[in-house]
Amino acid sequence: MEEALKMLNLPQIPHLHVNKPASDIQIKEAESQLNMLLPHVYKELLKQTNGCSVGGEVLLYGTEDIAERNATWEARQYASGYVAIGDDGGRQVFLMRLAEEEKKVWIVDAGVMDPQHAELLTGNFLKWVSEGCNIEA
Repeated sequence: MEEALKMLNLPQIPHLHVNKPASDIQIKEAESQLNMLLPHVYKELLKQTNGCSVGGEVLLYGTEDIAERNATWEARQYASGYVAIGDDGGRQVFLMRLAEEEKKVWIVDAGVMDPQHAELLTGNFLKWVSEGCNIEA
């Protein structure tokens, strides 16, 4: 797992806006608010940047807004077993299955929020982030 993290070279991603790293306490508080454990790879990203955006098109939630965004998207109700980790500015939401070792990211229309209608965006979250969070197929 540590090897994959070293591959994540945030400064090389064009148009990336990063925040200060999240502390373990902030991550635990967010998990407590959500009443769920976040996937390990997502927590690794939070430890490097507590949320980030790429070119104004992709927003990955930090600990301060992940619970609020999941409530807004009603993720627990419509995408049970998943957590919304980001969005593309309103039309589409990024979901991860609630499993510690989960690495896949799914993309779903914000108006549907049903994992059955989601498409696989990437099989490797950290690789996707390190390559600039491209959402264009």
